[in-house]
Formats: sequence, structure tokens, C-alpha cells
Amino acid sequence: MTVGAAIANADAASELAGDTAGRRFPPALIVILLAGLLVRAMLVWWFWNEPLMIADEKDYHELAVNLVETGRYAFGPGELTSLRPPLYPALVAGIYQVFGVDNYPAVRIVQVGLALITVVLVYAVGRRMYDEKVALWAAALCCFYPELLGHNAFVLTETLFAMFLCLGCWMMQRFLASHRAVWIIGLGCVLGLAALTRSVLWLFPPFLLLFLLYAVRGVTWPRRFAYAVLPLVAFALTITPWSIRNTRLHKTFTTIDVMGGRNFMMGNYEYTPMFRAWDAISISGEQAWYSVLAAEDPNFNRLTQGQKDKAAMHRTIQYVLDNPGLTTQRDLVKFLNFWQLERSIAAGLSRGWWGDIPTWAILLTTLIIFGSYAILLLSGVMAFTAAPPTDRRMHWFMLLLVGFVCAIHTVVFGHSRYHLVLMPLILIYAGRFFADPRSIWSRRGSISFWIGALVCGVLLGGWIWEIGFIELERVRTQVLQ
Repeated sequence: MTVGAAIANADAASELAGDTAGRRFPPALIVILLAGLLVRAMLVWWFWNEPLMIADEKDYHELAVNLVETGRYAFGPGELTSLRPPLYPALVAGIYQVFGVDNYPAVRIVQVGLALITVVLVYAVGRRMYDEKVALWAAALCCFYPELLGHNAFVLTETLFAMFLCLGCWMMQRFLASHRAVWIIGLGCVLGLAALTRSVLWLFPPFLLLFLLYAVRGVTWPRRFAYAVLPLVAFALTITPWSIRNTRLHKTFTTIDVMGGRNFMMGNYEYTPMFRAWDAISISGEQAWYSVLAAEDPNFNRLTQGQKDKAAMHRTIQYVLDNPGLTTQRDLVKFLNFWQLERSIAAGLSRGWWGDIPTWAILLTTLIIFGSYAILLLSGVMAFTAAPPTDRRMHWFMLLLVGFVCAIHTVVFGHSRYHLVLMPLILIYAGRFFADPRSIWSRRGSISFWIGALVCGVLLGGWIWEIGFIELERVRTQVLQ
């Protein structure tokens, strides 16, 4: 972590403590946090001896073990890698260093702390955007949101990345209220750390610059421009050491990882599945992305990971330009895939990953997960459109953040798990809905209300289409086979 990040985060911790002290840290929030701690403790106990079942978990674990045992960021004894961003494996390695390698419970306990910090941040952002009642609703929804609860027990990046997003929003909020440079510098550092956790954010800074040029008010243009540039500098300084390492390793400019080009290709080439684009990762043989590139370039297998990624990127850009209609159709499907019903935990339970669970319990859990997601996302959309906060600048910043992450996954390949990190922000708006649903219904004569209703209709249509046509057809095909 950079010195700027350390200073900014220390200041942030002090301000957050003050922001939630005394009457601003109400008994209701303490009850929410204690109840959330109890529920998560029960989950940690349930998962105490459970092995890692998800492929991504196994990758992060292997990288962390190698860091502890050899000091190398590599898979096993093989070559150094950049296939995964480094910060989360480094966090897991730090936990292993203290509590022992393979100590999954220790990782899960640390993630409980990160999740509860996220709840406090959601409360703080919601209170400044709206009021105390909305903030408490948002904190409760975030604390007990089923899919977020479940991911506390997984050795995955979601918990850490979601915390960084909420911390970044809180710092932006503090900056817009005070115009203190420390907050905007801290924001740049936090976004840099987030990008080192999940590389989806590494292209976000130019959009942040444009937003700040719009959002900063009451200062001269030179000072406004300085405020807009400061977080970009902080962001760059945060990721630069890792980018230098990657560029030297792969002999081509590489910022965070070497997954961008290959993921882009898997979501946009001739063998990409139309309705499950993310499943292109399981394609092997002559139709696999790397086989296609190797067939076109005899030197492909001698390239570094980074050079292969660049080759995939260049090939896919040309493919997209040559097939605009097909690309548009795929992007629409991937957008709906990104926001589809959350299935990671339900799928794992149905496969028996975490014990022999009765069928009725799996069905009930699935219903709770699907129902809570649908209700809270739709209520969040309605509050976002029909009941925005008084200060629209924070409102637009959160839309920019959510829209950017969604857009990147839409053009690459959208999976419902990728939207989970955005749910704490969306739950702030859901909190606004549940705090006063009548006020939103009273605005049914406004255009904004019907825009929200239209978006909800599109999402509902996507879920019905996904369950009623795609999933049922897939199950029917598997049964016939």
C-alpha cells in the first residue's frame, strides 16, 4: 500500500469513527451489527471443515500458498503468473502466514470483519444521502442479504472488493462535502486497491476525471482540474509497482492481469455460446480460444501470457467490428445474464458441495435467494429513478460506478456472480424504498417513475426468459442425453 493510501485510510478511519459516534451510531445499528456477527459466526462454524469447492477459490488458495512457501506469485512450481490480480491472494497469504497454511476458517473470520465494515459504510453513505431511517434499512438489508452472507464463507474476492467500492463511495461523499484533497487522494488509492483486487476497475479513472470536472462546484477551473487529476495520480501510483513487474515479466505493457483479452475473446468469437457466454471458458479442443489463435499464428505458443492476451484482444476487436449485429445481440443477452437471478450458492447446494442438505431445504434456500434479490433489486431501481437524494452528484457517481462495472461485463461476458459486489450500493436505494414506499408510489405520475417501471419490466422479462426458456431447455436437453 502506498504512503498516500495509508495516510488517507488512517484519516478515513478517524472520520468514519466520528461519523458513527454518539447519536450517529444508534443502538439499532449496534443491534444489526451484533446480529450480523452472530449469523456469520454460525456460517463460519458450518463451513469450518469444508474444503474449497469453487475453481476460483482453489486458484486464490494456490497463489497464497506459493507466496507463503516460496515468495513467488505463481501456480505451484511453475512460471510466474499474472492470471489473477494480486491483492486478494496477498491478503490470504498474510492470513496463512499468521494462522497457518490451509487455515480457511481464519480467512472466513477476517472476511466477517470486512463484511461488517461494509455494513457500517453503507449506513454512513445512506445517512448522508438520505436520512437515518433509510441508512438503518440499508445497513440491515446489506447485513443480511443472503448471497453476500454466503460469500463471506468463500475464499473469493467479492467481500474485499465490495468493501473497497463502499469505502470509495464514502470518500467521494466526504470530498464533495468538504473539498479536502485528502479524500480525493484517498479515493484514488482505494480504487487502485480495488483494481488490484479485481481488474474490472483499471479503466475507470478517465470516467472519474470527467465526473469530477462536472461535480466539483464553487472553485476556480484550475483548482477543479487539479481535484480531478489528483485521484488519477493516486490510482496510478498505487498500481504502478505491480504494473512494472507485469510488464517486465510479459514483455508487453500489462497493468493488472492477463485476463482481459482472453475473456473478451471468450465472450466474442465464433464459438461463444449465445445464452451462456461465460461457459466459453469450458470449451476445449480446436474451438477453444487459444486453439483458434494458435491455428492463425504459428508462433502463438511461444508468446508470454501477456502477449497472448494482447493477441486475443486484437483478434476480438476485429471480430466485433466485422460482426456488429451479432455482437449487439450477444451484448443484450450478456446484460441480462449479468443481472439474472443469483445462483452460485443454490447451484453449490444442489451439487452437494457443502454437505448432504435435504431437497426441501435447498428449494427453500433457493427461493429465499431468488426472492430477496428480485425484490431488493426492483425496489432499488424504483427508488433510484423516482426518489433520488437531494444532492444528485453522489447519485450520479454511484450510477457511474454501477454502470461502468455492468458495461465492462456486458461487452466481455456477464455472469450473475459479477453483480454481487454492486449490491451494497443498490441496497442503499432499496433502503430508501422500504423506508417510505408510499412516497415512491405517490410519484407514479412522473416520467422518472415510469422509467423505473420500464427497467423493472426489462429485468422481470429477462428472468422469465432465462428460467422459462433457456434453463428449462438446458435441463430438458441434459435429461434426454
